[in-house]
Amino acid sequence: MRSNIFIILLLMASVTAFGQEVFKGEHFIEVTGSSEMEVEPNEIFLYIRLREFEENRAKVSLEKLDQEFLQALKAANIDRKNLTLADAGSNLDKIRRRDKDAFREKSYELKLTSAAELEKFLVKIEPVKVQQLDLTRLHHTDMEKFKIDLKIKALQAAQTKASTLLKSIGAEIGKPIMVRDWDQDPVQPLPQARMANVMYKAEGADMAGEEQVGFRKLKLRAQITAQFEIK
Repeated sequence: MRSNIFIILLLMASVTAFGQEVFKGEHFIEVTGSSEMEVEPNEIFLYIRLREFEENRAKVSLEKLDQEFLQALKAANIDRKNLTLADAGSNLDKIRRRDKDAFREKSYELKLTSAAELEKFLVKIEPVKVQQLDLTRLHHTDMEKFKIDLKIKALQAAQTKASTLLKSIGAEIGKPIMVRDWDQDPVQPLPQARMANVMYKAEGADMAGEEQVGFRKLKLRAQITAQFEIK
């Protein structure tokens, strides 16, 4: 019995000593800071698919569609270096299991730099019978720089919040103990709504108004959780 009491007392003493060691000097405040900004995208990625089809009982060849598409690209003054194949080239889609009834297709990815350039391209591509045209992604070439700037502002916001809270109780903020970064991707328009985000000029309006064409801006946000010592 005395032996059991001795063991219990020994364990309690060990836990107390351990607790004092762990929490010694560990008085801190934990806060979260955030920062936001909006960015006009300068990279617009389109997916274009050309596919053979029948018209008046005759097949419109992939070569003809491809030539018309490239001519439209040139008419819109878009550099061919911004155009890449989105697949291996041509795919056979056998509709009726016979080669003569197979329809070839080709897919491209096109990178544009502004909504005005996109509008001009859409005007020139309208006569070309493309099977699919999707806006797949919006981006900005300085995205990483924007993210770093936002994270710095979020950390500064966390420090300001901690300092303000501690001053309200007569305490002071000390050195940072921990900083945790929460990565967040830019908020982009929903895929089905992206084309609607381009503001087209009214029918019959002068092309001089192109500078008013634009996308809804990308929303960027950074969040930082930090711990600071309490003096």
